[in-house]
Amino acid sequence: MPLVRTPQRRYSKWSAKYVPDTISARFSQVETEAKERAQEGLIIYANLDFDIGATLDKYGVAGPARAVYLAFARKALKEAMRIGGKALDNMLLGLKSYFVTAMGADPTILDEIIKKIIGYVPTY
Repeated sequence: MPLVRTPQRRYSKWSAKYVPDTISARFSQVETEAKERAQEGLIIYANLDFDIGATLDKYGVAGPARAVYLAFARKALKEAMRIGGKALDNMLLGLKSYFVTAMGADPTILDEIIKKIIGYVPTY
């Protein structure tokens, strides 16, 4: 029979692990490295927003609808930085299908976003 972790046990473990002095010491130890990595990531995503924003302007996407396409672009870029090849193609096609079906996104715009991120549009 598996041992089920109750909310009380989870909280107890969390309380034991996250002592403010310990967390402060750990953050202080990695502060320089964390700042450098954060800057690298921020630049990548700021450039993505700028590039995708130009595409959205071209298609006349304004207001809250822009958020849907920016969310897609960020998710697509995240996957492109993690995986490659056929696995990436499958992931992007699934992500595209989700955004078209659930969010009502225009597949033409999504294809252009994918092309800006990986250089081509995968096919089924």
